[in-house]
Amino acid sequence: MGSCENPSSIGLDVQPGDEIVGVLTDTLTLHAVTLKDDSARSNSFNQTTFGLLNDPVIGKTTADLALAIGKPASVPRIREDAEIDSVILVLPYGNEYFGDSTGSSFTLQVRQLAEAYADGNYSDKEWAVSDEVLTTKLVKRFAYKDTVRVYKHIDEKDSLVKADPQLRMALPATFFRNLFSESIDSASISTEKGFNNHVKGLYLSVDEASMTGTGGLITFRGATDVTGIELVYRQPNGKDGDDAAIDTFRTFLPTTVSASNSFAARISSSIRHEYTAEVAAQLADPAGNFETLYLQAPAGLRAKLSLPHIDSLKGLDIAINKAELVIYVDQGSTGDDFGYYAPRLTLYREDIANQRQPVPDGDSRSDGQRFSGDARSLWYRSNGYWQAFGGAYDKDQQRYIFHITSFVQDLLRDRIKNNEFFIAPVSEGDRNVPYQSVLNTGSRAVIGGGNHPEYKMKLNIYYTKSN
Repeated sequence: MGSCENPSSIGLDVQPGDEIVGVLTDTLTLHAVTLKDDSARSNSFNQTTFGLLNDPVIGKTTADLALAIGKPASVPRIREDAEIDSVILVLPYGNEYFGDSTGSSFTLQVRQLAEAYADGNYSDKEWAVSDEVLTTKLVKRFAYKDTVRVYKHIDEKDSLVKADPQLRMALPATFFRNLFSESIDSASISTEKGFNNHVKGLYLSVDEASMTGTGGLITFRGATDVTGIELVYRQPNGKDGDDAAIDTFRTFLPTTVSASNSFAARISSSIRHEYTAEVAAQLADPAGNFETLYLQAPAGLRAKLSLPHIDSLKGLDIAINKAELVIYVDQGSTGDDFGYYAPRLTLYREDIANQRQPVPDGDSRSDGQRFSGDARSLWYRSNGYWQAFGGAYDKDQQRYIFHITSFVQDLLRDRIKNNEFFIAPVSEGDRNVPYQSVLNTGSRAVIGGGNHPEYKMKLNIYYTKSN
């Protein structure tokens, strides 16, 4: 065949009745609306969001952080004659920041919780917090990619060592002198519960009145033996004469705790959203169909899409070769001063009981040891490469594409009864394909809906039909 001038003449003619015809249709109507996403728990993720972001298109997101003060192996007892050298709150950064990285500055405030820290709370919890500001810190840039050098007491001496990127805030000595005063009844703080009820915890927030620029959302993570409070103090040993000396105590109060079979970061995001009129209008009309959609994390907004006319393809004896959802950024609604787009979106569905489920093409479920989802999953067949399923932002084309061939085929075969599905921002660093609300990123996207005049969302279906 390599020497033929007209290779198309090779082979037998196909009888018209047996001809296989390839067809592309992108005319199926996509019904789209913005909905509120569900709240989530920070302990479900390896990092959680903090900060303040004034999005001119979507609205304001405030993400505060509640922190446990963990009980050390030996509870410090600080006498009146002690000198506290330093009290440092250490919070290792996560790997995501979303917002203004050059023109914003943040004044961080630390208060004491007015209630004992408790694990497992959802992100819509409003914590009881004391009015007194214990300390503040001006942060001109969250240096979440920069390693730092800190002093560590190694081999009986202080050494300057390199550490992972982290936020370090000096806390007031007086507060901790009173918190662990020798006058405190030892029995009341000797147990985990008693200690927790006594110290309660800390609350980190951004002072909005002092913030400059549009702000941003950073992530923090729990790291064993790192996330917590470093306390160093000196006090006389209580002896006289030649035995008199000054003892130095170095205590670490762990926010994050781990055991042989468990791990708890014990940091919780508290999320509040204030939406613009355009967003609020969609939230008030969940049955509507809109040209522009708003997607937001953490635990903010998702879009519900539906295919009300998908039944028109049923019973046609067709095989779906490829189906792809193409989503374009709505460039006319993103805001001139806010050209940031979520680096990744996810796509999932709900079953007839309104329980979230992955679509077959993006199924990354496992039983903890091995894959337990749909064997047709593009994630599974590509060895955990989530980009095979889609959702990555294409900067050149300013769009996102999802490959949902098996999902559409199952709709046509009635294996899946509900033709609604959802999209939302997720962390670019998440290896799996999430289908629950997330707290490990603060990204957002403004996209065109199924009836947008310029940035129309499209479902391209390539199929073959026997004539």
